[in-house]
Amino acid sequence: MINRQSRTLDACCAEYERRYGRKPPRNFDKWFKAAQDQNFLLTDEFDSMMAAMEPLWGVAPSDIRARLENVIAASQGEGMYRFTISGGKKPSFTDPANWMGSIFNQWFNQEILQTLPDMTLAMNTMDEPKVVVPHDMLSHALDAARNPREGPLLPGKHPDLARHVDFLDIGKQNTWDALSLSCAPDTVARDFSLEAIRSPFLTEMGFLSNVTLSKDVCQFPELHNIHAGLRHPASMTITHALVPVFSQAKASCFNDLLYPSPFYAEKLRSGEYEEKQDVDWEEKDNLVYWTGSNTGGYSTSENWRSLQRQRLALLTMDERRPISLLNRTEQPDKPRSEWVSITSTISAISNSTKVRISAAIQCDDTACEEQRDELKIRAGERDDIAESYHARYNLDIDGNGLSGRFYRLLMSKSAVLKQTLYQEWHDDWLIPWVHYIPISMDLRDFPEIVRYLTQEEEGQALGQKVAQSSYEWSRRVLRNEDMRLVWWRLMLEYGRLVNDDRDQMWQGN
Repeated sequence: MINRQSRTLDACCAEYERRYGRKPPRNFDKWFKAAQDQNFLLTDEFDSMMAAMEPLWGVAPSDIRARLENVIAASQGEGMYRFTISGGKKPSFTDPANWMGSIFNQWFNQEILQTLPDMTLAMNTMDEPKVVVPHDMLSHALDAARNPREGPLLPGKHPDLARHVDFLDIGKQNTWDALSLSCAPDTVARDFSLEAIRSPFLTEMGFLSNVTLSKDVCQFPELHNIHAGLRHPASMTITHALVPVFSQAKASCFNDLLYPSPFYAEKLRSGEYEEKQDVDWEEKDNLVYWTGSNTGGYSTSENWRSLQRQRLALLTMDERRPISLLNRTEQPDKPRSEWVSITSTISAISNSTKVRISAAIQCDDTACEEQRDELKIRAGERDDIAESYHARYNLDIDGNGLSGRFYRLLMSKSAVLKQTLYQEWHDDWLIPWVHYIPISMDLRDFPEIVRYLTQEEEGQALGQKVAQSSYEWSRRVLRNEDMRLVWWRLMLEYGRLVNDDRDQMWQGN
C-alpha cells in the first residue's frame, strides 16, 4: 500500500482521475504540497469517503443546497448543526457541541480557508447516522452521476418535492423496514426467497475472510437481529432524502458522508493514551480483556440477551456453553498437520478471558434489573483505563456508535480484537489481521480466536506482531495532522459538489 502511493502531484492527479473518472478539485495542488510537507502517508486512499459522495453528483447543486437548509431546519434538537464557511473567514457554527467546535477551528487555519469556496454543511453530532436513501432513488442518482448529460444538471422541476426533507423518529423500536429501503430489491434483505451466499455466519467456525462483506446488512440481514444499533437503537432519527449529512460512522445501509471523528481528535489532543501507563508485551497478562457498560441500544426484557455487548458477557460467563474449537492433528500420510473442528465448552478458554459489563443503562426498569442480576453487575465498579494495558489482547466492541477507545487501543502495546458493524473514514487505512484482528458479529469465531492467540505458540507470536504493527502504524496515519488533512481534502471535494460551477472547479482550471 505504501509503495503504490503517488509521490508527485502529476502522479496523484492521474491516479485520482483513474479512480474517480474526473479531475481533482481546484486547489488540489495546495493540499498535496501540505500533505507532502507533513509526511501524510496515504495520498491516494480515499475510496470509502469518495464513494459516499458519488450519488450527490447526480443531484443539481441548487437542490443539494436547498435540502441542506431543510435538513438543518427539520432536525432542530436532534444533534444536527449548521457549519458555514464564507469569504475565507473562520467558520461559524450554529449550536455546536463546544468541544467539537474547538476541534474544527484547529483544523481550519488560514492555509486551508484560502483554498475553500463558500459553503454550508450539515454536521451530525449524534452517535447514530441519519441518511437512508431508497434504492431506486440512489440508483437514479448514481446513473445521473456516471452518465452526465450535456451541460450542468438542472434543478428539479417540482422544487417543493425535489428539495423537501422529513425526518422519521425510529428510536426504541424495530428499525428494519425503515433501514432496509436502501437495499436492492434482489438482495436477501428485500427478497425473502433468497439465501445468503458466502455468509460469514454460515461457515463452521465463522472466521471473517472478507471484513467488508461481513458488514453488508443487505446481504446478511441476520445482522439486524444481533446488533443493538440496528435492532433497537436508543435514539435514531433518519431521512430518506439524498442529502449530504456528515456523520462519524455508519452501517452499510446508510448514505451519510464519513469524516474523521472529532471525538478521536480530542482524545489524541488530550493525550488520553499515556505510554507510561502501558507495559511491554512480555509483562502483559496472556488474555483477552473487555469491560464497559451495556450501551449500543435500548434494551428491554425481550431483546437484551441478543444485543452485542450482552451476548459477549453471557457467552463468557456460561462455563457449559458448547463451542467449536480447532485441534491440530498429525496425519501420517500427509506432510503437514491439519486443523480439525472439535466440540468443547467455554470452560476451555475461561482462564484466557476477562470480560465484564460494568453498568446497566439505556434500558427499561425490568431489563435493567434483569441485567444487573444475570450479568452480576456491581454498581460503581468501573475499571481504570490503564487496566486494559495489562492484557495482551483488548477487545473493542460497538456502543451507540463508533467505539471511542479504538485509537487508544491501537496506539497501545496490546493487540486489538475488533468487532464492529460500522464503516468509518479510516477503513481504507487499517488492514485486518495486520493492524487488528476481526471478530464476527455473531461471536462464533471468538472462542477459537481466543484459544489460538493465547494457547498456541504461533498464535501468541501473531498477536505480538499485530500489536507491534498497530503501535507503529497508528503513529504514522492516525495523527491529528492526518485527520486535519483528510478533512481538508473532503472540504475541497464537498465545496465543489455544492457549487453551481462544479464542472469547472477542477485542478488547473
